[in-house]
This record gives sequence, C-alpha cells and structure tokens, in this order.
Amino acid sequence: MTAEQIVEIAARATGFTVVCGVCAAEGGAGWGGASFGGKLDLDLDQGIFLCRRGHTVRIVRATSAARSSAIEAA
Repeated sequence: MTAEQIVEIAARATGFTVVCGVCAAEGGAGWGGASFGGKLDLDLDQGIFLCRRGHTVRIVRATSAARSSAIEAA
C-alpha cells in the first residue's frame, strides 16, 4: 500500500495539473507521463482523483494557514 497523496491548490483555483508521485517514483514514462489535470469546482473543498494509471490523489483547496497546517498533519 502506498502513502496517501495530497495536493493543495490555491483557494480560488478551479483547474490544476499535478504529478502523481507514485508514477514518478516508478519512472519509465517521465514527468509528462506522470502528470494529469482536473477540475475542482469552487463549491468543493476537496476531491479524490485518479491519475492515468489509477493511483489515488486527494486534491485539497487552501483556505487558511490553520487549515494548511491541519492538512500537513494528516
């Protein structure tokens, strides 16, 4: 089992492009093959997305310094 991947995006961001850490660590496809994009609507604080190879990545919207600290502790 791999560690949970959590990516924080800006408070007003809706679109994002991230690199799946698991795919990047496995190598082979390079950064381009490990990256994927998505959309998190402004009314949502977080969402679960799958990279191209099916690894789970949790996207969390930044709202405050206190919340960022809580995410890092998770």
